Formats: sequence, C-alpha cells, structure tokens
Amino acid sequence: MFGKIDVRHNSTTIVWVILVLAIFIFSVTKGIVQLNPNILMLMFVCFFCELMDSSLGMGYGTTLTPILLAIGYEPLQIIPTILVSEFLSGMSASVFHHRAGNVRFVKKSLDTRVALVLAAGSIVGVIIGVNLAVQIPKFYLKLIIGIIITLAGVIIWIYVNRSFSYKRWKMVSIASVASFNKALSGGGYGPLLTAGQVLSGIPGKASVAITSFAESFTCLVGATLFLLKGQHITLELLIPVCAGALLSVPISANIVRNLNEIILKRSIAIVTIGLGIFTLINTIF
Repeated sequence: MFGKIDVRHNSTTIVWVILVLAIFIFSVTKGIVQLNPNILMLMFVCFFCELMDSSLGMGYGTTLTPILLAIGYEPLQIIPTILVSEFLSGMSASVFHHRAGNVRFVKKSLDTRVALVLAAGSIVGVIIGVNLAVQIPKFYLKLIIGIIITLAGVIIWIYVNRSFSYKRWKMVSIASVASFNKALSGGGYGPLLTAGQVLSGIPGKASVAITSFAESFTCLVGATLFLLKGQHITLELLIPVCAGALLSVPISANIVRNLNEIILKRSIAIVTIGLGIFTLINTIF
C-alpha cells in the first residue's frame, strides 16, 4: 500500500510535519496549551479520525463529536472547534490529494466543477443549520441522517461494480442536506457527501478529495457564522485538535493514491454503514 511514495512526496510530508509540530510546540511554550497525557491522547485520537476522514471522505466529525462530549466538553465548544479544524485539514487534504494525482483540481475539469457545485450547494444547508443549532431537537434529525447514511453504504456495496450517471441536481441536494447536518451536529457531512458522489458516478478517489474540498468550504462558512453569533473558540482545545488532524493529511493522500478503486469503494461502503449504525446507536441510546 505504501510502496509508491516518491521523493517529492516524502520531502513535502517531512516539511509539513515539522511545521505542524513547530506550531504546536510554540503554543505549549507560550502557555496556550498545557502539555499533559490527556492532550497527547486527544491529538492521537484526532490524528486517526482525520486519517480515516481524508482517506475515505468521512468519519472525523461523526466520530470525534461524541468522544469530545464524553470527555466533558460542551456542544457549542465542540462544533466550532471541529468546523475550524476541518476547514484547515480539508483544504490541506485537497492540496495533497491533487499533488498525489487522486483528483484534478484544474480549470474546467469535472472534479473542479463538482467541488464548486457541492461547495455552493452547502451554503444554504449550513446557514440554516447554524441558526437552528441552539434550538432544534436533534433526536429525529440524527435518526433520519443515521438511516440515510446506512442505506447509502448498503447501496454502494450492492452496486460497487456499477457506473452511475452524474447529475448536478443530485450534488446540490446531497450538499444541502449534508451541510445542514454538519452545522447542526458537527458530523454526518462526509458519509453523505462521499457516498452520494459515488452513487452519482464520481470515482472513489476523486470523491474523497472533492469531499475534503467542499467540506473545508462548508466548515469555513459555519465557523464564521458561529463566531458572528458570539460563540467563542477554546484555543486549548482547538490547537491539539488541529495539530493531530493536520499531521495525518499527507499520509491519507498517499493511502488513497495506492488503493484499488473497487477496494476503495468497498471500504467507503463499509465505513459508511458503520458510521450510519454508530449514529443510530448514539442517537437512540
């Protein structure tokens, strides 16, 4: 899986890791972050959540949100933090995926058009989601999203060898629903968006990279709206979360680069089903 790493990729990865660690160490020396086993464990968890997210297009917010809730952070501390960290990691992942050849983010390419359509389609959903985040009951929304995610994974698995036709209206619809859920709960965007693209005819590798791009744009809008509404971001939480997530980005791009398309689609199906079931269990119990 990791045999095809070129020198340029290695060099960029080393520089990236040094830069991320330097920023984290600087924040520790300035007393912004207190270095302790809990912070290191948080970075470790974020690393693997983002590794999964940038490799399969899903799983970061959906997995990390309940973990941070269990640790004791409040929802309105968690969601803006996840939005900011995913803006940074998603945009970074887009660049690394493009450099690795998983996607073609060039002028007039299909990948660029799909990414822009998804980003634009997310605006309405994320605006509505942010405005309802502090007042709408989340149980039924999470229940419906969990069912949709699970069914999407099952459909991908059943039709893994089938090609689907690309339709722009499908992309806009999927982006609106996914971004609404993202702004409301901090998760659920990637599974819907990645699975939706695969079921709309976009190759698995490109779907993962496009999701990273569209999600970063959505998270930027969502985080900005939260800040404009007077919500604050806790730097002591944000910095280790971002550091752990950003460290995984170059590795995930290389994983996708060397995965067989069918294996990638089956992996997307399995993780989508798992996250759908996880969402349902977390909602019901």
